[in-house]
Amino acid sequence: MLRTIFLLSILSLMTMSLHGQKNIRNFIFGHSLINHAIPINPTPSQETAVPHWFADLARSAGNQYAVGGQYGFLPQHTNLPPLAQWGFDNAVGAWDSDNEDFGRADFNTILITPGNFIQWQGPDEDYPTDPTSPVEATVTVFDWCNAQEENLNYYVYENWPDMAPYLNNDFPPSNDEWQAYNNYLESDFHNWFVDYYSKVSENFSDNCISFIPVGTLMSRLLQTPPYNQIPIAQLYEDDAPHGRPTIYFLASLVTYMSMYEEEAPLNYEVDPIIHPIVADNYQDVVMFLWTELEKMQEESELTIFCGKSTTSTTKNDLQENKITIFPNPTNSTINVSGQVVDGTLQVFNLLGSYQLSTIINSKNKTVDLTGLQSGSYLIIGRDDFGTLIYRELIVKL
Repeated sequence: MLRTIFLLSILSLMTMSLHGQKNIRNFIFGHSLINHAIPINPTPSQETAVPHWFADLARSAGNQYAVGGQYGFLPQHTNLPPLAQWGFDNAVGAWDSDNEDFGRADFNTILITPGNFIQWQGPDEDYPTDPTSPVEATVTVFDWCNAQEENLNYYVYENWPDMAPYLNNDFPPSNDEWQAYNNYLESDFHNWFVDYYSKVSENFSDNCISFIPVGTLMSRLLQTPPYNQIPIAQLYEDDAPHGRPTIYFLASLVTYMSMYEEEAPLNYEVDPIIHPIVADNYQDVVMFLWTELEKMQEESELTIFCGKSTTSTTKNDLQENKITIFPNPTNSTINVSGQVVDGTLQVFNLLGSYQLSTIINSKNKTVDLTGLQSGSYLIIGRDDFGTLIYRELIVKL
């Protein structure tokens, strides 16, 4: 049963969202794990901020994105109305709070994140220094936003925990300390966020509230080869832990794909400031994160994509293309028959790693798999417009 669920999840790996939100106007109630404005290691622009990379990805994909935001933890965010404190060199500003009411900015999405050091008690328990809980403060913010603007989508950004409690000899962590930190991130810390998200969601049946599993997915990726070879000090710069550009880039990929409900653009040119192991494997990173998001949507009770029911292309939808790939299983070459249009066939393994691609058209209808190891692979076909026209699991003998 679990293998069946896994294979079904893999089959939706390369589905393109044609109906997701393409014009995002976002206000962020955040802090430095979204926008680290004064890094220890200075950068050319604002490479230690999620909106910096988010805007770059959106531009590459032809989507529209405008953003505003403010600093604070949840109790401070209840001091409403908020202020437009954030601005970015390469992202369009969405709101001037000095000259415009919040309701006139036409926001369609609100993103919020709590502190990363409060998970020692439940999300519905009052802060030790404030007569409110994380859940209560978030409900206050969302209620206020709903009174200003209709039809808002809300996003809970799962960040990553304070690293200091896991360090015996200051930053960076030893291998054992890094492992203990990630074990906590993917268990009790993640569970706290799920509980927080669930309790907030109970109050808003008329709004879609999505969960963006940034911390969990980055942890899984960074413990997977070859990304586990990146030195921790090249990912984070302190025990808070504030990230260096690569961390905020990875966080932006998860956030982008959650909010636009589509894969990040595979033709995106990665800035050389990003660690080369991530940059050189960019397409694999996108596939890994997208697959994890899809699996979490399908296998958990969390809402990852608000428009999930409209974003997936089923196998029945693809039958109209009447394409057949044979033989399956195969020893070496597969052939394409049927109504072949100009396009590309891509081959991925079951971990989502890109293996090869071949142009197909009326004259070229074969794919050589001789160089691949024996095993199962996912074949994805797209026409020249990028529309998904075929997907199937095949076995290489």
